[in-house]
Amino acid sequence: MRKLVAFGLTVLLLFSSAAAANWPSWADEAQNWAVEQGISDAFLSALSMKLTRGQTVQLLYEAAGSPAVSGEMPFTDVSDVYKDAVIWAAAQGYVQGTGDGKFRPSASVTRQEFATMLYRQAGKPAVSGQELHYFSDWSEIAQWAQDAMLWCVQQGLLQGKANDRLAPTETITTAEAVVILQRAQDDGAPSDNTVHLSGDTDAASEQMSKHLQSAIAAVRQPPAFDVSDVSTSTDWEITAKNVYYALLSEDPAYKYAYDMSVTQQGGILKCTFSYMPYRSGNYSQGFQGVEVDGLHALVTLAQNNLTQTSVNIRITDPSLTVDDMNNALQQVGGGYLLCQLNRDGTAITITPENNMTREECLARLEEIDRMADKLLAECINDGMTQREKAVAIYTVITDRVKYDRRYYTDLASMPHDSQTAYGALHDNLAICGGYSQAIQVLFEKAGIPCLTVQGRMRSENHMWNIAQIDGEWAYYDATSDRGMSKFGFVHFGVSEDEMQEYVWDAEYVQRLIDSW
Repeated sequence: MRKLVAFGLTVLLLFSSAAAANWPSWADEAQNWAVEQGISDAFLSALSMKLTRGQTVQLLYEAAGSPAVSGEMPFTDVSDVYKDAVIWAAAQGYVQGTGDGKFRPSASVTRQEFATMLYRQAGKPAVSGQELHYFSDWSEIAQWAQDAMLWCVQQGLLQGKANDRLAPTETITTAEAVVILQRAQDDGAPSDNTVHLSGDTDAASEQMSKHLQSAIAAVRQPPAFDVSDVSTSTDWEITAKNVYYALLSEDPAYKYAYDMSVTQQGGILKCTFSYMPYRSGNYSQGFQGVEVDGLHALVTLAQNNLTQTSVNIRITDPSLTVDDMNNALQQVGGGYLLCQLNRDGTAITITPENNMTREECLARLEEIDRMADKLLAECINDGMTQREKAVAIYTVITDRVKYDRRYYTDLASMPHDSQTAYGALHDNLAICGGYSQAIQVLFEKAGIPCLTVQGRMRSENHMWNIAQIDGEWAYYDATSDRGMSKFGFVHFGVSEDEMQEYVWDAEYVQRLIDSW
């Protein structure tokens, strides 16, 4: 007891932290656990403290209940303050020396070093998977720490920080270390891997949500939930499903967990996730699919297979999100064929739209292709620069194509073709979808990379283009520039900063063009 008191006084003096600290919201769940484990106030009153090696092993030691130790100190530079903790941590396999019989207790501990301590103590189990690639800074992880970081992510111990960062080289803080240790004990201590929920339904649902979120982030199965002690009754199968749906709504990046089944036996609730194999790595035996390494590759593959009903794929970049991939696939099909991922992300499905047959849809696309070639032969030639070609194409579309006012006056009578390039090229009549898809087809055929962009202009849903001319991406809105060729275009080749009246997901568009 004297030793623990002395340690507490020493650290309090060193860090001038006498008052109890406020726990950050992401660490709330660990607060009671830390007190119950007997972790000293020297740590709990300094939650933002950046830990040294000596402090880290002391925290590990206290989290384990400060067990009795025996044996000799294997290092020559450890004071009595950390003696028991270091002897215990070395015996448990958490730490090794730094050479020459030294421990360096005052050296700081990074997040990847802390992960390595836990991984080493767990016996350095074999790991495989691509979960680290989900994080934006995965390339900063040292080679020697990659297995440890992957294991900690897969176990749900590390869940990342803001902006999908693991922050491997940042010094770990008290709060971060306590939360990780609490997760480790919750996941490993109960023999049946069951979490006991308590309080009323709302409180229990919040507890469940944190565990489900942790499991999804780590692409693993969640623990079972014991709901016997929850003070209010509910249909737990429905409640668990609602918690799951809320998680996907709050963070659509989790949509790779595309289903969750729920069963209940007595007071025990079992939730089981179905993960898309591109995140879990669990493809069915013998599965064959075309490798897709980015959004451009995905769009190109779909474009080249429009005559098929589906094409099997093997996504090799686990950082891709389901929403980004489905949004990118909207670049394909011309408004006649809907391209999207199948339920588990192992195929692109190609489905006719607007009650048309596949043959009718393909015939429309072939006619669009023929009309586009004819128009280009009339307005551009090989001697033109990219910009000259773009101006010529843009001028023809904005001069010839009229806006289909039935969109406002009699929507039911407006043909589907007016939303496509067919309406613009065949009928010279279209709304924004027709203008932008015609520009896309024509620009692409002229060798100008071009994509459609969806969002809002003022208060209305709208579609326009982004295209790359002379190596620079810029925005083009032919709908808004119709009839303006004699006066000068206002929406030709404008920057994002000039799009003041427009609202769209600019970050997604940036990810899309980055893949082009």
